[in-house]
Amino acid sequence: MFAYLLDGLRYVCREGSWSLRPHEAKILDAAVGWLPPDQADRARRQLSRRFFIERQAEGRIPCFRYYRPHAEDLLDAPFRTGTHFINVTLEAPKRKLTAKCVLHEGIVFGLELSKPARFFAGSALEVVTVSCDTTGFSYTEVLDRAEHGSGAND
Repeated sequence: MFAYLLDGLRYVCREGSWSLRPHEAKILDAAVGWLPPDQADRARRQLSRRFFIERQAEGRIPCFRYYRPHAEDLLDAPFRTGTHFINVTLEAPKRKLTAKCVLHEGIVFGLELSKPARFFAGSALEVVTVSCDTTGFSYTEVLDRAEHGSGAND
């Protein structure tokens, strides 16, 4: 209950919502559809539960904050351990870009977008390709380095 109230405050402050934006839903649907059928069913069960979408970095990083644990719906190996990125290549008018669906410890954790949310407003997006990346490259790390430095000389 307390988490729900805090999320209400985040919603009022425009830091998130309880519903996906159209471009987020399209990316998420493509990423979940890429998973093997049994894993896709588990991911859909996770996403059917109530969660809050906390948006960071101008909407580039929507993170899903679930209200209840989903121990019985965790994804199986290899997605149960570590962090995996499902790359979704999109074609917007005159431009291709890649979004990432983040799977962390068997949970659909969130998305990472290369452009701010306002870029997607009113855009017609088409999914071009979907693939999985386990190298660990993430837009979150890029944004963190841009804001705080590399850490080598800190």
